[in-house]
Formats: sequence, C-alpha cells, structure tokens
Amino acid sequence: MSDTPQTTDSTTNSKDTSPKSSKKDKELTQLVQDYLAEYRLGLEYENKPVVNPLQVDELASKLAKLYEKARRIIDWKEENLVRRTAIERILKRTLLSELSGIGFSGGLDAEKMTEPLVMEMIRSGYFDNGHISKNKIPVAKASLAKYIYILNNSPYTQKQSLKIKEKVNFYDWVLEIAACELEEILEPAFKENGLMNLMTSCVYQRLHIKPNDRLTDQDTLIQTYIAVHRTLFALDEPIILYNLIKFRYPRWFDDDPEFLQHFTQNITEIKQILTNDLEHPDGPEFFKVCERYDAAYLVLGDVMKEIEEEPEEIESTLKNKEKLNQVIDTVYGRRIKTLKKRLFRSAIYSTLSIFAAGIVSFILFEGPVAKLVHGEFSWFALLVDLGVPSALMFLLVVIIKPPKKENLLRVKEEVAKILYPLDEQEEYEINFAKKKKTIFTYIFSAISLAAGAVSAYAIFWVFKIAGVPWTSLYVDTINVAMVIFAAMIIRHKAKEMTIEERGSLITSIVDLFSLPLAKVGQWFANAWKEYNILSVFFTALVDTPFSVILGVIEDWRSFLRDKRSEIH
Repeated sequence: MSDTPQTTDSTTNSKDTSPKSSKKDKELTQLVQDYLAEYRLGLEYENKPVVNPLQVDELASKLAKLYEKARRIIDWKEENLVRRTAIERILKRTLLSELSGIGFSGGLDAEKMTEPLVMEMIRSGYFDNGHISKNKIPVAKASLAKYIYILNNSPYTQKQSLKIKEKVNFYDWVLEIAACELEEILEPAFKENGLMNLMTSCVYQRLHIKPNDRLTDQDTLIQTYIAVHRTLFALDEPIILYNLIKFRYPRWFDDDPEFLQHFTQNITEIKQILTNDLEHPDGPEFFKVCERYDAAYLVLGDVMKEIEEEPEEIESTLKNKEKLNQVIDTVYGRRIKTLKKRLFRSAIYSTLSIFAAGIVSFILFEGPVAKLVHGEFSWFALLVDLGVPSALMFLLVVIIKPPKKENLLRVKEEVAKILYPLDEQEEYEINFAKKKKTIFTYIFSAISLAAGAVSAYAIFWVFKIAGVPWTSLYVDTINVAMVIFAAMIIRHKAKEMTIEERGSLITSIVDLFSLPLAKVGQWFANAWKEYNILSVFFTALVDTPFSVILGVIEDWRSFLRDKRSEIH
C-alpha cells in the first residue's frame, strides 16, 4: 500500500466540481506515474514466458471444472473471490483433523501439501494449464510453512481449556489469510493492487476530517485503505486482513524466525488490532466517500486494459483528453452492458444457492422436525418454504437499474481529476461534528424499526397462511432476512459505475422496509459463519472422495501414456 493513500468521502464537500483547464493538464500527477509503474510490472509478468510449467491431465481437468461449477451453485461467491475461496477450501479439507478441534500434532508437512494443492487448482481451472511455473512451488511451500508454524505454536493451540468452536474459528481465520497469500504468489495482482493504491492515495490526500484530532494519520490511512477494498473490488474480510498484515507488519515476508515467533506469541493481540481496524466505528463514513467515487477508478482500470496492447502509447493516450474520452466512452458502455449480465448471473447463482440451501435445510432439519411434531408437511407449504426466499432474491436483484445517462459525464470529470494536477485541490469532507444524534435521528430510527417489524410480521404471515408448520416459521423468516442481506450486497455491486445515485420513491420505500431486515440478516449470517463447524466436515465428505478419484484418473492416464511410449 502506498504511504499516502487516497480518500473519498461520505459527506462530500467538493471545493472544485470540475477539473481546471491549464497547461498542467498535459502532465500526469506523481500518483498516476507511480500507478503506471505498478501496471507495467503487471504487463511484464503477464508477458514473461513460463519456465518449467506445471501440467495436468485434460480429462481430469474437465471433470474437476464440472464439479467446481456445481460447487458454485452450492457455495456462491462473487466472481473475484471464487479462486481464493477454492484454495481456502482445499486447505481446510487437508487440515480436517486439526480443524475438528483436536489440536495440531506438529506433523503437517508444507512440502507434501503444496504441490498437490497447486495441481488441484490448475486441474479445477482456476489457473491455466501450463501457466504456473514449478519454480513457484518452493515459494508457496515457504508461505504455507509459515502459517502451519502459527497454527502449531499459537496460544489458541497451546490452551487446552479453549473451546472447540474458538479453535476452529481461529484455524479458519489463519487459513483464510493463508489462501490470500498463496493466491498472490501463484498469480500476483499487480494491476489491481496498483489501482487500489492509487485510489487510496488520492482519497487520503483529499480527505478533510473534522475535528482534525478525531483520528491519527495512520488510522485515517488504514480506514481509507479498507474502504477502497470494500468499494472498488468488493473484496471480503480475509483479503483485507492479509493486506493489513502486510501494511502493519513490513517484516511479514522476511525469512526471520525471530519475527515469526514474536508474531505467533502475540497473535491474540494482533488479531484484536486487525479486528478493531475492520470494525472501526468511523469506517462507514470512509465507505460512503469511496463508494461515491470508485466508478472513476474502475473506468480508469478499464481504460488501461483497453490501451495496454501498445505499452509505449499508454502515457500519451492518458495525456490526450480527447483521445482519452473516446476510450472512456468505449469502456464505459462495455462495462454497463457486462454489469447487466453480471447482475443477472448473480441473480441466477444466488437464487439457486438459496434454493439448494433451502432443500438441505428441509431434508436435515425442517422436514424431520415437522413430521415429528405435525406428522406432515404439505406440498404447497413446501413450495412456499423453498420458493419465497428464492423468488425474493431474484426479484431484489433483477429490479436494480443501471445509472442514468448524465453519470458518464461525471465519470469523465472524475477521471480527469485523478490524472491531472488541479489548480485547486479538491476536498472530501467527513464532518463527525455533524454526526451527533438529534431528535430527528431517534424519530427516523423508530420509523425504520417499525417498518422492519411490519416487514418481518408480513413475511411471517405469508408462511403461516401457506400452512408452513410453526416449527419452520421462525427459521424461514430468519432465512428471508439473510436473503435480503445478500441481495443488498449484490445491489451495492450494481452501483459500481454510479457517481450520482438515481433516487426514486419506489427505491426509498423498498429501503425503508428492507434495510432493517438486512441488518438482522447480516447478524445471523455472521453468527452462522462463526458456529458453522459442520461445514468443515461437509466440505471434506464431498471434496475428499472426489479429489481422490481425480488423482486416480490422472495416475491411470499417466500409466497408459507410459505404456504407449514403450511400444515402438
């Protein structure tokens, strides 16, 4: 992360609403020059020939890809998080006996674990066949060994009195971060990290916080950096934590046993520091600022992809406003079109995921309990039980509208403000002095709470009128709240290109009745993740046999190739 991150605002007070025309317009800011240097590193990496490439069997790879598509329905994630989630799943499956809470025996071998993990990721289609060099295996092995050391020697492992749930949550926490580092080793994200650094630095320089002693410079920088992660690429907690570790602990990548020992011994305090960063009470204000301006940085990233085929022309294209605006027109239109497709795909996948989860819940819990208490579960009640959450998710995503036409002009203005020095520095103001609660705040909170209660009661009665057994009524109502929470996350993604938000009466009414339920759904979703110990076993029961079968197929095909080569 850059030492001077950029900032955005939630309460935005722009001193300058449009870029000034001056002779400086032909030059690029130093922050943009730094970004271009990082981008060129990404281009060099992509164009560098792969030495000693790892190869997998094509038949096994096709079967693995089919399986991963099925997994995506069951375990739906944003597209940019899928690969890392797969690495995480393999790690958890490999360490199943330890994740059960029994404790680490110290017998884990990073050297034996690393290459099979990488091969499985290639086989599953998350990395192109022949794209990963064998030379990366030792680097990945050293990384994994570091995390195994932490798991073997942390206070969470040493304390025998610690509950299984707390141990499993800690192992999950470590392995999620380990998966982020392994993904970065196998395919570094130079371009994406460069864009995040640029946005962080720009926003940070423009932020004006009142009162000015509210936060330290470092806290302001960190909160800006976190907000950029959440808005620019909708990155989740593990990736943010991994990047925060790199920022707070620069020696993280040093081969330094003393530092690793100190880090491990103090992991409880370090984990709390990082958690405080993520859950900082002022974080939402930084989020609102970054959410408003992230579209300009996304478009800039798209512009770079559009012109990267001629690296020597990149800088001259960015300096030429007329040519730049033509490229912006192209990439903006393309992103709006793909946004609609991505939203529809998200609606399909998330709806199928909700439906699949409903079936599993019915088979394992709701059905048996209802049969025990009532003796039956009518087909109509079952249809409502499964259909309402799925239909609600689909509708909430499908009704999302793209930004209005005037938005393109604002995007061009904001891109120009990023690229060129301004005669007067634009300012994003976050005024915490205005955030004090007034009588209207309490009135609005009461109205929102009442609307949420009405929504929950209406959903409850829909299930009740449909004849859903009382044993499932509360479970289904909570499930709908979690569905609304998931839909709100997708809706945020839909605003990725919006600077001037489209306001409407319908949207306001939907927000009034849905936001309180979304907050409830968020709480239950986080609680489910914390207590979902059985998910570890489910992953192992499904993944392990399939992984073994694919390994046998690959070995068998290799055996046949060897035998064919003996025939002259």
